[in-house]
Amino acid sequence: MSRKFMFAAGIYVLIAFTGCTPQAAVAPGLLRAEAPEPLAVLPQVDVTVLVENMAGGGPVLGEWGWSLFVDTSSRQILFDSGSGQTLIGNARFLNVDLGKIDAIVISHGHDDHTGALGKALDACGPVDLFIHPAAFATKYWKMGSGTEPDVMPLSRDQLRSRVRRLSETEKPTPVCPGVMVTGQIPRRTDFEDTGVREYAFLDAECKTPNPILDDQAMFFRVPEGVVIILGCGHSGVVNTIQYVSELSGEQKIYAVMGGTHLLNASPSRLQKTIAALRQFGVQKIMLSHCTGIDAYVEIAKAFPGRVSWPASGTRIRFGGK
Repeated sequence: MSRKFMFAAGIYVLIAFTGCTPQAAVAPGLLRAEAPEPLAVLPQVDVTVLVENMAGGGPVLGEWGWSLFVDTSSRQILFDSGSGQTLIGNARFLNVDLGKIDAIVISHGHDDHTGALGKALDACGPVDLFIHPAAFATKYWKMGSGTEPDVMPLSRDQLRSRVRRLSETEKPTPVCPGVMVTGQIPRRTDFEDTGVREYAFLDAECKTPNPILDDQAMFFRVPEGVVIILGCGHSGVVNTIQYVSELSGEQKIYAVMGGTHLLNASPSRLQKTIAALRQFGVQKIMLSHCTGIDAYVEIAKAFPGRVSWPASGTRIRFGGK
């Protein structure tokens, strides 16, 4: 979800982490997962939260956005870039060298995930970039009685001139050994939506809701199982888990991390989401960004000791045992 929309709605960035610890999307045809290919088991993957709404303390700052530094030991990946104000400073304070990035994965085109993309490219130089082609189309936010264009900060041509390889990921695509991006995610559940149907449109007249087809996730396998990294989960977190399960050939998912856009979810949707998390045996549920505190509390109550909110500055190790 765009940071501009969030500010207009009166929702502001929380800087201090307290520790408390919307309309079905248009289906893009009947997408089906291809036969799962073997996904190498990565011995260890370290994930650092560079940008999140809240900050865990110290000099690290929060902003409405989401960005992760994912280190597989052999490759370093930047997943999203946040809104644009905190990525570079937070990376410096956390001793994350953006110059070592091999690839950038963009979950979708909203500016709270792409706002610092130019700064990231300045820091890392030519890398492989993975993004769904629908992210480049001009779309619109409904802002009160008017509209505001929803556009990527860099055009397709601008990105081509600045990256080593631009991969437009409509289908599942390897990012590096052991790491995949889903590409376009099938919308199969009847209870999930984009979370912004009333505000996000394909046209300036606000007649055609934006299905946010560019929404995609990244996943990898560690010894404990499959880990899914979400941006905003506009495709629906359950749709995403189901698709990754098909792509990986795994009936159980070890961890889900990222935004789930349950901010305005109905009680019914929340309960069905909880049921799906239980069905897939998710052991680590790391909610963030656009999940919403109320949804977080409900899910945390359903899974005692298994739910967390990784704020800016959080470091998580998967595997390594």
